[in-house]
Amino acid sequence: MAANSFKAFFYHRFDTWLKRRVPSRSHHQLSRQNIFIMPTKFGFAYLLFVFLLFLLATNYQNNIIMLMSYLLASFFISVMMHSFYNFSGLGFQSTAKHSGFAKQTINVPVTIIATKQHFDLTLSFAKQPKQPKQSKQSKQQQQKIYLEQCHAGNTEVVLPYIAKQRGTVNIGRIKIASEYSFGLFVSWAVLDFSHQITVYPQPKKINANQYRLAGQDSQNANSTNYANQSAGLDDFSELKNYVLGESRARIAWKQFARGQGRYSKHYQSQQGSLPWLKLSEMPSANLESQLSYLCYLVLEYSHSEQRFGLDLTVNGHSGASDVDKKIAPDVGFLHQSACLTALANFNQWVRES
Repeated sequence: MAANSFKAFFYHRFDTWLKRRVPSRSHHQLSRQNIFIMPTKFGFAYLLFVFLLFLLATNYQNNIIMLMSYLLASFFISVMMHSFYNFSGLGFQSTAKHSGFAKQTINVPVTIIATKQHFDLTLSFAKQPKQPKQSKQSKQQQQKIYLEQCHAGNTEVVLPYIAKQRGTVNIGRIKIASEYSFGLFVSWAVLDFSHQITVYPQPKKINANQYRLAGQDSQNANSTNYANQSAGLDDFSELKNYVLGESRARIAWKQFARGQGRYSKHYQSQQGSLPWLKLSEMPSANLESQLSYLCYLVLEYSHSEQRFGLDLTVNGHSGASDVDKKIAPDVGFLHQSACLTALANFNQWVRES
């Protein structure tokens, strides 16, 4: 118990010191400020051998063995300097915001900027998520990216991250390490890019006969199933200025060809109301399953370019975090992203309590 408390205290103090020494930013340049060097296990064994050789030379007053121990010690120091210069000067750049689905691989791109050739680089997350039992080889392949050579110029690598549950996740620092050369030293740096991943619920397929979409009042609950309604059955309503992220299928190409600007077509449903995806109508008592169903429906509606709204109200109360309990009916990539983000951040306190 005391050992665990001391370990937690040590890591907390080290993390506080690290935040001051290597603060978070979108671009990092490796230098004396953020590079750490430590002998490897082989390096410590080598150092012990040199020390024993030195003791043997002094005990027997053998100048040849003494000279050999000096040469090996000089080689040890030279390798340390060589390891530092191989590591220093590298630049790393990465964007902070990413998104993906729970229990699926989320790719985090990192750009390596080099002015010369570098060798033996390994990139990984400093804080690894706990994974189910798997072989050591497959675990290393999933968590680490190894570059035998990094040529001058820009090189982009992708780090895989798997989040177990939905929400906004801070994935922490990225560790860059190198045992070049001779494996006597390991040089490493832990860089903070303020990475945050919005983890959407894992999509769970739902059949049309498992739910109803209440786009109308309760007396019209048995009306046409809007899950099978297509955008082609809607009446044209008006033209609006095109917003980046809207479907290209809705662009008014005739007006665009005439040089009148870029507009998007908007439609009004013939049935008089638009479908609403409601949390309260999902066929499950489990909250996470309900959100997974909604996630699947959001993706299906967005893929078929249908207008829909999202209602996260439960018994007159909303569990959404930092979002409105209702998202008005719309269509396009921005609408899909807003709905998925609302599902990701819904009722986060339930999981944290």
